[in-house]
Amino acid sequence: MKIISVDDSATISNHIKTVLNNIDGVSYLGHAFEVSEAVQLIESQLPDVVLLDIILKEESGIDLLVSIKNNYPSIEVIILSNHSEQFYKSKCKELGASFFLDKSYEFDKLPEILANLKKS
Repeated sequence: MKIISVDDSATISNHIKTVLNNIDGVSYLGHAFEVSEAVQLIESQLPDVVLLDIILKEESGIDLLVSIKNNYPSIEVIILSNHSEQFYKSKCKELGASFFLDKSYEFDKLPEILANLKKS
């Protein structure tokens, strides 16, 4: 399973890399800090999964979610955000996100979710 991540935090990027490197069958292809980097990474690597924050510096992860689902509908998008209000959860699910995790306290669910995605 090929995965990229998109988040404007270097701390989160490093944490994601650590978590993913400890999961068998996962190839972590890289990280983007902004939407333009993410678009290039998605186009060049064609990942199976994108881990995406919805609030990026001066940009919207929600817009990127829409773009991913319109252009690459088979890519699974997992939202990792500190903005876990019901509005965001509902909006992201409506726009095609497979899962929505609050990165403050649900990060540990990521390995199980990825394992279940590999099975399907």
